[in-house]
Amino acid sequence: MALCLSLLLVLVSAAGCSQVDDLVSGVTATGEFPVDVNGVTISARPTHAVVLSPSLADVLLALGYETQLAGASDQCTQSGLEELPKVSVEDAQGIIDLQPDLVLLDGDSSLSRAALEEAGIPVLSVEPATDRSDFERLYSQVSSAFAGDGAGYDAGIAAAQDIFITLDNINRIVPQDKITTACYLYDLESSAVTGDMFGSTILSYAGVTNVFDSLSGGVYDFETLEIANPNLIFCAPGLKEQIESDSRFADFQAVQQDKVVEMDPSLMSWQGRTVVEAAYEISAAAYPELLEESSPEVDPASEIDSQVSSALEEEEQLAQYGTLEEGNTGDQVLAMQERLAELGYLTAEYDGHYGATTADCVSRFQSANGLEATGIADPATQLALFKEGALREDGTPLPEETGESSSSTAGESSSSSSGEDAGASESSSQPESSSSSSSEGSSSSSGSESSASA
Repeated sequence: MALCLSLLLVLVSAAGCSQVDDLVSGVTATGEFPVDVNGVTISARPTHAVVLSPSLADVLLALGYETQLAGASDQCTQSGLEELPKVSVEDAQGIIDLQPDLVLLDGDSSLSRAALEEAGIPVLSVEPATDRSDFERLYSQVSSAFAGDGAGYDAGIAAAQDIFITLDNINRIVPQDKITTACYLYDLESSAVTGDMFGSTILSYAGVTNVFDSLSGGVYDFETLEIANPNLIFCAPGLKEQIESDSRFADFQAVQQDKVVEMDPSLMSWQGRTVVEAAYEISAAAYPELLEESSPEVDPASEIDSQVSSALEEEEQLAQYGTLEEGNTGDQVLAMQERLAELGYLTAEYDGHYGATTADCVSRFQSANGLEATGIADPATQLALFKEGALREDGTPLPEETGESSSSTAGESSSSSSGEDAGASESSSQPESSSSSSSEGSSSSSGSESSASA
């Protein structure tokens, strides 16, 4: 349930992203590469980067750049980074051993940069966002570093705006006619989300007022909390029992109404699509009536839940895939090629290398299935490709995927596929994998330089 409201975009028309020029002073608009971000010159697109901040790792996942990573901090526990080598932030030699072409960290990292810089490794520090406009700064800087200025910069702005469109939609459905006060406590002594932290922005979009909005530095005093007497108290895991057994909190509204809610601190600090999950959890706790089941004719919340449930399943499926493109190699590429061959698009031999032939097949598949023909297998393309009923070039699915007789499958598959490169042998059945005389394998000796998670 924690991701449902992140999918409210299915209920509204897609909004175009505005062009934002010169928004970020830290990015110098000098073309794609080299690009200068926060005083660090990145000469070429990183393909073996190491991210040492879990929040920045979350941003990279939101931007779809995880395939350009060769490693991550052991604090980066996102499911999309499970297969990456992990290293301690303080282990400079361990980071060097990963041979990164870029190290990405946030402003408060304890890493000693000197050893990395002496090894000739660019080290880019990017500060976390503090509010909505600063969120675009964060995304444009990270995206420029990984995709170059121009297209990369614009992609960062678009991704940041997309996330806030979703937050806007969450904010629209929460009650606007009552004030609900809340706070997030990291401990019971002095640490909390204050007004200068992005977590306060999340609370606001979730429809609650942060009682520490006027404070800064992540520090509060108990007297301020007692005077505010919030309707809800969000806290780090393990604190709820302490709060409910602490006599100082006995008269708090949140305690008396059982509105003390434990929530992982990462939801308040990570700044990828996790911010949407955080906003949902907060709004669900503040306004549980939004989730109550009743007649769809009188309760729009039930209709929302029904419409987003299928979209949620698709969102979870999309998360399984990373973007694949020319130059990538590996099992994911091989599985994609096998499916393209099954559908009749790929008739040449293949070996798990994403070359020009595979890119052409992907482009043709995209055209036949109503997707933009880019030749790049983004998550949406892979989801459509592996989905039962994916269309061949003649606009029909495989008979066995529609419940029809499969006797004519081979003939239909052969007739529906168009020719590959000159000399490629046409085949109506799935070809065997080959690493030698394939048109894919021979087309690119540079294919050995692949993304970390291809």
